[in-house]
Amino acid sequence: MTLITPDFGIIFWQTTTFLVVLLVLSKFAWRPILEVVKAREDAVAHAIDTITEAQTCMKQVEDDRARLIGEAELERARIIDAALATQREIIDQAHQEGLAVKEQLVTQAKLEITREEARALETVKAHVGSLVVQVAEKLLVKELSQDASQWELIEQFTGKRST
Repeated sequence: MTLITPDFGIIFWQTTTFLVVLLVLSKFAWRPILEVVKAREDAVAHAIDTITEAQTCMKQVEDDRARLIGEAELERARIIDAALATQREIIDQAHQEGLAVKEQLVTQAKLEITREEARALETVKAHVGSLVVQVAEKLLVKELSQDASQWELIEQFTGKRST
């Protein structure tokens, strides 16, 4: 029952012991504990600052990366557009050259056809002329092989000349 109703002596010695322990702790342990707590707070604050800086740096890196990706996509699009334009130019140029070559070949073919027609016509004329001469020669030989025909032809030539 003495624990429930303590005496004055116990209260005095307990209070005195508590104050001595408090004085010793405040003299020797309180400052180092506060210094450790302060150092820990500083370390945590420094870690938070470092993390914030790292997050800012990461945000900057991500922004730079996104910007570079955007620039690369624009450059890629520009290169593709330039390549397509060059392709169209090359195709158009090849088409124009093809048309020019076609026109030149058609013109040359027409000239060649005209020349061949002229040559063929000359050949036909020469053959027809020689055939006419041969037919006339054969007719004259046949007609002039008879004596009466010869005299008749001579009279015709002389009669016409004299008139």
